[in-house]
Amino acid sequence: MASKIKISVDDLFEDVTLVAIVTPMSDFTLAWNLNNTIHIDLKKMTGIVNENSEFSFYYYNAGENMNVFNLVQLSNGGQKLLKLPNHFDYMLIIRNSLHENRLNTWLGAIRKIQNISIVSLLEINNKILDLFLEKVEFHEFRLLRENNRSFSRLRRQH
Repeated sequence: MASKIKISVDDLFEDVTLVAIVTPMSDFTLAWNLNNTIHIDLKKMTGIVNENSEFSFYYYNAGENMNVFNLVQLSNGGQKLLKLPNHFDYMLIIRNSLHENRLNTWLGAIRKIQNISIVSLLEINNKILDLFLEKVEFHEFRLLRENNRSFSRLRRQH
């Protein structure tokens, strides 16, 4: 008889770093600043729709066995994508392990960006963050699958 493997949701997100950001900047301006400050290449994709509001979504994959980044807008026109005890405007999600020195360097650099009030690391230890990360991953997966289909159609046409 095969043994059952129990995996908790926290285990699924053990290699995820959450950086909460408070800033009055637009999503585009924040993404541009992050790209230039920590040398990534966030690109705007179709936003996450929740209760008739759309929240900006940015994506960057640094390559195989490297980090994957998402920048997600958390509030738009009074609507919130994620209800947390503290108010945060954006969440920078970094998947795959990140050396502590590199993370600290990046956090320090992000804190120096003009018009950023708060940069805070969040612990993934509650159901709200688990559900949020699941929603982000499903959204990203759907977008990447749609982009692959579009690319395949273009290749067949040529």
